[in-house]
Amino acid sequence: MICLSILAFSCKKEIIEPQPSSTISAAGGKVLTGEGGPHIKIAVVSDIHYMDPSLLRNGAENQAPFQDYLAQDPKLVQFSSWIFQQVVSDLKTLQPDLLLVPGDLTKDGELVSHQAVAGYLDQLRLRGTKVFVIPGNHDINNAKAVQYDGAGYTQLPRTQVADFTTIYKNFGYDQTDRDPASLSYLAKPYNDLWILSIDASEYETYGPEGDKADGRIKDATMTWALEKLAQAKQQGVTVFGLMHHNLVEHYSGQTQLDPGYVVDNWQTRVKQLMDAGLRIIFTGHYHANDITGYVQDGKQLYDIETGSLVTPPSPYRIVTVKNKKLEIRTNTVQSIATTLPGDMSFTDYSAAFLSQHLDGYFQYYLTNRLGVPPDLAAFASPLLRNGAMAHFAGDEKMPPDQRAQINTLAGMSAQLAEMATTLWTDLGVKDNTTVVPYDK
Repeated sequence: MICLSILAFSCKKEIIEPQPSSTISAAGGKVLTGEGGPHIKIAVVSDIHYMDPSLLRNGAENQAPFQDYLAQDPKLVQFSSWIFQQVVSDLKTLQPDLLLVPGDLTKDGELVSHQAVAGYLDQLRLRGTKVFVIPGNHDINNAKAVQYDGAGYTQLPRTQVADFTTIYKNFGYDQTDRDPASLSYLAKPYNDLWILSIDASEYETYGPEGDKADGRIKDATMTWALEKLAQAKQQGVTVFGLMHHNLVEHYSGQTQLDPGYVVDNWQTRVKQLMDAGLRIIFTGHYHANDITGYVQDGKQLYDIETGSLVTPPSPYRIVTVKNKKLEIRTNTVQSIATTLPGDMSFTDYSAAFLSQHLDGYFQYYLTNRLGVPPDLAAFASPLLRNGAMAHFAGDEKMPPDQRAQINTLAGMSAQLAEMATTLWTDLGVKDNTTVVPYDK
């Protein structure tokens, strides 16, 4: 989730104009063709953070331990099972050829939550969708795996690597081409389209405090990945990457201002992967629906980050592969099959939930971490909250009333005004509906 220190700079992106549709299809059941032929439909669902309903017992959702958890990391995990069920229902109708899940499948790696997610994914697999997952920082060896019961909680066994690969055997971990150094693997759903799933999480380093946001691609894993890309290039195969952490910065200075969301040593890693032929990578982790174009030495890569189901507006993507381009559109969850507090609609409740929690978060961070006077923090917090919510949704466009209030804030603190402005700044690539090429 977002940390206030990230807000100081925006990312400069390359502008992409919408392009006319033409059609591509895949070999191995589909064949790459020109306009009018079959094509590949890919769904991307990220940061599900599924919390099995059995983990909240005897009114625990209203008690201090669970509420304290939400105050530190506000997510709609209490309703994550119904949110994910709705998305699975949508995907049954949409019938994608592939489903990519870039990590953080569960709240904190509870075995019961992983087993439930795998059960829902299996429903899609049995309908013909090929599903590929990769772990996120929350999914393995996480000490925050607990069951809340009233005003107390009980520690649960941590999901380990062997558990993860067994549970998700049918969703990538039955592949014979596995990286010995990590949970990375190469999947070949079609003869000329492969999925390179890169495990960048650091779960082997976790201690009693739980997960870490940080990510890195091990040297041995990079060597393995480059070998796979070399094989693909030799055979004329297109490769899409799949990773939990971002491969490139999504705004200038992100790795200094909010470390942990982009892989370590990212400038070197992205150059290595681009030189080897990678042009598209699907990521998550930051809970923002954002697409960033990265250009180096005449080559072009797109990091397509998909927002989290438990962070409004609860998006997922539908990507159509056509003639060396991706036609990308974003769907959002509009309703779920459970009653919400106050009989509110899902969209109203989720927006109110995030707004309230971000207000408290920013107020605390400004006063306790940055030493901002309470009155100034009270004025700035709602502006930062509105900007953060716009950033999560993507395609940010600042309304006039926000501009006026930020101008007022600038008279009090130029730094805080710049932070708020940055969140509303979205240069270049459209985030929700766009066309992205991958032939350079």
